[in-house]
Amino acid sequence: MLLLCVFIWAGNYLARQFLLEKFSPLFLSAFSLTVISIFFCLLAFLTKSFVRLKRKELLLFCFASLIGLVANQIFLFTGLKYSTATNASLIFSLSPLITAGLAAVFLNEKITLRMIIGSSIAILGIFFVLSVNWKFVFNIGDLLLFGATATFSCNLIFVRMLSKRLSTFIITTYSFMISAVIFDPFILVSSPINWNHSFLVWGFAVLSVIIGQGVTSMIWNMAMNTVGAARSAIVLNLQPLMTMLLTFLIYQTAVTVQQMVGTALVFVGIIFSAVQKGFFSKEQPELVARRMVKTNDMINKEMR
Repeated sequence: MLLLCVFIWAGNYLARQFLLEKFSPLFLSAFSLTVISIFFCLLAFLTKSFVRLKRKELLLFCFASLIGLVANQIFLFTGLKYSTATNASLIFSLSPLITAGLAAVFLNEKITLRMIIGSSIAILGIFFVLSVNWKFVFNIGDLLLFGATATFSCNLIFVRMLSKRLSTFIITTYSFMISAVIFDPFILVSSPINWNHSFLVWGFAVLSVIIGQGVTSMIWNMAMNTVGAARSAIVLNLQPLMTMLLTFLIYQTAVTVQQMVGTALVFVGIIFSAVQKGFFSKEQPELVARRMVKTNDMINKEMR
């Protein structure tokens, strides 16, 4: 299930690059937020998951929507217009490290020596991938993609703050809903929109959002609860390799040895940071089993 999600996410980067040939980055940002908010709102309505928000929570949701979703989508689609799908997936793989740094600043979480060493290895890998003939080449698209990664990590911090009382599902639903309400009027007024595309193009755009962001997110969370966050992080970091492979198969884009070495360094750096002591011990299955029981208890309590 995790591998399926990673494969779809890798393909979704290529799908977004195709859609950027038909739509503007700002419109695609608003379109994605609107479609996914409708999707989650329908699920929340069917499962009767809506809850009343406190004033402080509403303020956090506004920040999460503006920074973690609206700014994130603008950075992502604009960055993809000037960079590549491979670079995007590789830069986004740094999100766990950026999140850990933000958590240390805002949530007082500890930064370990393993995280520092792993981050250094991953950054060296990024240098390899973005270098041409060993000269660092960093265009505006890559910079915007780093902005997308940073805002995505900020959103994860807001989710941690809000998860003290609210479920991850309802946090996701409200965040997308508020972001669409904030951003859609701005796009409708300020950005020209071409509505004359074929039904196939519109259908492809809708499916890329619902499957690439909605369905896969739910599948990922279900599978992660079974295998644990650390193992999931390892699978997630196969995404740049899958994106590189799909780019080669679809567009016949050559992959250099330097890019492969850089991708491998990023993968090793993330694993070194994510995998904790005792990860391969015999007690790990028991920890996973206890985590599954705890998760099921939480789900049953929420349903009641």
